[in-house]
Amino acid sequence: MVVSLEEGSGTTATKPTGRWSLIVTILIGLVWIVGQVFRDATWLTGLCFYVPSPLVTLVFLAATIFEIRRRHRRAVWLTACLTLPPLVVAVFVENRPFATRPAPVAADFRVVHWNVASRLRWSGAMDVMRALHADVYVLSEAGHPDGVVTYCEILGDDYQTAQFAGLAVVARGSLRLGETLLERRRTMVKLVDWHHAGRTLKLMVVDLPSELNVARDPVLREINALIEQHQPDLVIGDFNAPRRSWGLSQLPDGYRHAFDTVGRGCGYTWPSFAPMLAIDQCVTGPRIAPVNYELRTTLASDHRLQVFDGAWR
Repeated sequence: MVVSLEEGSGTTATKPTGRWSLIVTILIGLVWIVGQVFRDATWLTGLCFYVPSPLVTLVFLAATIFEIRRRHRRAVWLTACLTLPPLVVAVFVENRPFATRPAPVAADFRVVHWNVASRLRWSGAMDVMRALHADVYVLSEAGHPDGVVTYCEILGDDYQTAQFAGLAVVARGSLRLGETLLERRRTMVKLVDWHHAGRTLKLMVVDLPSELNVARDPVLREINALIEQHQPDLVIGDFNAPRRSWGLSQLPDGYRHAFDTVGRGCGYTWPSFAPMLAIDQCVTGPRIAPVNYELRTTLASDHRLQVFDGAWR
């Protein structure tokens, strides 16, 4: 009888379970690489791009531990090497662990965006938002209109609310609903003017579908065209598309992601209990000087909330 031994391991040849686990690990790596290279240029590569880098890193780490337990040296080296690219992308490309803050500038206003997942009536969600003392609250999946009205009343008489297509804006001062720029199934792009202290902030509120059968790139390119045409001061909302999507990486001149300019740390916004994808965005226009941008974690919703402080140029 002939027994085949793994090099330097002292164990019998690779079992089918180990071989298939290694094949699956390599396939996951190939899917991730395709996504990183082509991003959401097509619907299919977009699906690959939506595979979270932190999740791929964890899968490769688990595979490495599995191969260590099997004492399969070559497989250990392979899975360990596969771990490095998604780890580097997750830590240094998709997040900003060592970003420095710009010189301090006094903020003129604060805007908070949060996908509240229809939980606004829960007092815990209201308490979270009240503690932020924002001038403008942009709410995705706001739920029943009565909840928004109640929250507006809690904030005080100097706040107004405007609601449309499941979204809401609650702001100190006055609001005026502008043109609906894009409206179709689970897609909404609308202009809202906020007037306060003698200034007007033109908001472009965006809400895009979460279904994976919807190609993101064509819609994001439409939004870029709308930004160029209407020149909003702030573009904010639940884009359901990663920040590094092609459309969001090629913003019109003068527009930048708030996270890229004044953000720091973890830039993922979903899911809140273990953030792995940056799908909620805040984009600033040329009239606004970003002062601070933070993402806050709360279990009141499955999205982290965006807190943006800005100043007038």
